[in-house]
Amino acid sequence: MRGFLLDTNHVAAHFREDSSFMQKAESYPVDWLLRTCNIVLGEIEVGHLITTTSDQLKRDDYDRFINEKYLPLSLKVSTTTRLYYGQIIARIFQQYPSSSHNPKTERYLVGLDVDINDAWIVAIAWEHNLTVLTTDKMEKIREAVGDDVEFDCWVQQHS
Repeated sequence: MRGFLLDTNHVAAHFREDSSFMQKAESYPVDWLLRTCNIVLGEIEVGHLITTTSDQLKRDDYDRFINEKYLPLSLKVSTTTRLYYGQIIARIFQQYPSSSHNPKTERYLVGLDVDINDAWIVAIAWEHNLTVLTTDKMEKIREAVGDDVEFDCWVQQHS
């Protein structure tokens, strides 16, 4: 499969038709798919459920966009995704050993600034040989996967 797995920030850029995102997307052949995964869709859903300040009509438009553009091609965590996820987490533990004999995994990862959802997103991209599109740094995850997963950013970031 050739294509890209979009993190939440890139799905949002696509929805708002960010010029740098759209220009980059149009530069690839149509068979290079723009996909996302159920983890990203879950992050979007949480955002909608906990946001009280944004416009409901705009959220409804966003939901329609997700349902039309991304839901049909959404990748799911599979029984083999666990192998890639396991590699990522094990490599992080190897590169950043804990001083504790038996650390709580999520607590330890949070202390290293590793978002567990990002680890799953990258695992799904790795499993399907997709490039991760994100504005997030994901430093420890990127170190852990090395050349096994490509990353890119199609959105101009403002300092």
